[in-house]
Amino acid sequence: MSIDSPKDQGKIPAYLKKNGLGVRVLLAGDQGMKGYNFYAASSLFVIDRRGQIAGVPSEFYFKLEEELHRRLPDLAAGKPTPGPLLWSIEKEPKGFTELWREDPEDTVTSLSVAPGAKGHLPEISVLDGSLHWRRYSAQGKLLSNVTLEDDKTWRVLGADLDGDGVSEWIGQKERGFDVMDQNGESYWSYSGFSDSDYLDLGGFLDLDGDGRKEILVRLGDSVTALRNIPTPLWNLDSLTDVKGFTLDPQGGIWVQAGSTVREVDARGHPTGASFQAPGSTVLRGEIDRGTRLFGYRYSSSVDVTHDLDGDGRKDILVVSREGIRVFSQEGAVLMAIQITENQSYPEVTLADLDGRKGDEMILYVPQYGLVALGRKGETGKRAGN
Repeated sequence: MSIDSPKDQGKIPAYLKKNGLGVRVLLAGDQGMKGYNFYAASSLFVIDRRGQIAGVPSEFYFKLEEELHRRLPDLAAGKPTPGPLLWSIEKEPKGFTELWREDPEDTVTSLSVAPGAKGHLPEISVLDGSLHWRRYSAQGKLLSNVTLEDDKTWRVLGADLDGDGVSEWIGQKERGFDVMDQNGESYWSYSGFSDSDYLDLGGFLDLDGDGRKEILVRLGDSVTALRNIPTPLWNLDSLTDVKGFTLDPQGGIWVQAGSTVREVDARGHPTGASFQAPGSTVLRGEIDRGTRLFGYRYSSSVDVTHDLDGDGRKDILVVSREGIRVFSQEGAVLMAIQITENQSYPEVTLADLDGRKGDEMILYVPQYGLVALGRKGETGKRAGN
């Protein structure tokens, strides 16, 4: 299946003839193939006579000819073939299992959970490559399915900004975002300007104590707290070489300029408290007071705001192309997941879905689906295969 642009498709017959290739080429167009979750050309999928995927690209990366010679005779003869290993759990907390699974229509590009508030349960937000935005309940029930109009939206986050118990949804773009309702309709938009950096949406805090949450964003060297309506609460633009900022679980704000990390109070003023980041690292978060995690600016994704094993202490979620790992603060591996198709970073998040001790894990596995992992209980009513 060729993903060449239409202007290059006319070159395909001559290429096949020149290289002696007696194959049929299907034209996928330059938008790629929905649901196949590949990011590199060439990528090889093997499909059996029933239309089932029998081989995925990672099986053929380093041993293409060997694997094809081994697999094709049985496939050509129509014999049953074991499917590829799509993912495996190498270690998990006691009692963890698959609670439910759903099958999105296309590759998931963004996954998040809006926490419950005022009697409302958490909701899971899923955005795919075709801009289909779906909301799921904690039990995996589909709540809504809409198509977003702005093709620049790459992530959707949820938070109860106005304090009424119902989540608003923030559709993030490179240099701005839209605040949307549950149907994807925009209430208002925010846009910033920076020639050198993307907008960093840090999170949501009630800074002025009015029961409504502000949206904290960074663009270039400017850090801004926006009210739930499109007016700023404050703007901090007196620092230079700002590399990032984080919100700690206790509600503190830390801004790193160069190698110096400064605490900022609820009014947007540096408090004077500061410390140095080691080497060229960037502060990734404060797990507990005095326990800090550092990493490199464009390395693996890290989350230090959740408690997977229910011991009352925050754990460290690390997501990379090599897989998913959750560590205790002492460095012990609490959970390890390997995903076969690793051309991109896995989409995964931790969240409390059932109100009991310990968080659940929601992840997207290419060719398998959207999966919730946790301990059986209220969340597991729709436990799937």
